[in-house]
Amino acid sequence: MRVAWRVKQWVEPLLYRTLVIGMDVMDGLPACDMQTFNRITQTKPPAFLANAVRNVMLPNLYAYQVHAILSACPGIENLYPLYAPPCNLTLPAFDVPSLRHLHCLPDDVFDLYSIDPFVHTMIAHITHLELLDDLRASDPMREIPFGTRLSVLPHLTHLALSLGHPRIWVCVQVLAECKCLRVLVVLCEQKWQEEARHAGLEVLASDVRGVMMPFSLRNSVKDWQPGILTGNDYWARAEALIAMRISGEVDRELSFV
Repeated sequence: MRVAWRVKQWVEPLLYRTLVIGMDVMDGLPACDMQTFNRITQTKPPAFLANAVRNVMLPNLYAYQVHAILSACPGIENLYPLYAPPCNLTLPAFDVPSLRHLHCLPDDVFDLYSIDPFVHTMIAHITHLELLDDLRASDPMREIPFGTRLSVLPHLTHLALSLGHPRIWVCVQVLAECKCLRVLVVLCEQKWQEEARHAGLEVLASDVRGVMMPFSLRNSVKDWQPGILTGNDYWARAEALIAMRISGEVDRELSFV
């Protein structure tokens, strides 16, 4: 009995390391809905989820539900929130100091009308940031160079942007301003792929850190799971192409995966 108890103490937290709450189950990950999550918070001590949960995807949840989950899981390192409207949940509602990877729609999380939308303790240690919505010409972020805004994130090494052809020039700003950046992935929706590919080849050819690849929100969600479980995600594919460009295995101007 004592051995069984010790095994349970060791194995059980692993079952909660990655939570996908509010959507169909993903292969290799346990199913969890808000009712199940609420039951867990009522039957487990607060320290259990705080220490166990590291990766969380939150599709189709409302702001108050997301806030409850983040409050119960302050040890999250990889967060992918996709809200059901209305969300109105911006960074002041978060308190996740261990966060390293964030995938989100920009205006779901950031106050884009703020002078410094990326200045917040929760993202001070972010290394990987994926912004999933096109930065349209009407956005308030257009008033201040995007690269300048992002340069306040001192640990940011990997950035992914969903950009259409008219906004591809943002890459020039980002690569120039974000000195610590090692990987910039330009995610191209199908409607922009041909135009963005031609424009991007010119913009990214001179900097091996820039990579372009096809994108849809559905594929982004699917890509998150193998990234969590095996490390095989688009970040890894981008890093592999960059390494080959640097080593000369492929043309240095090849930037499309």
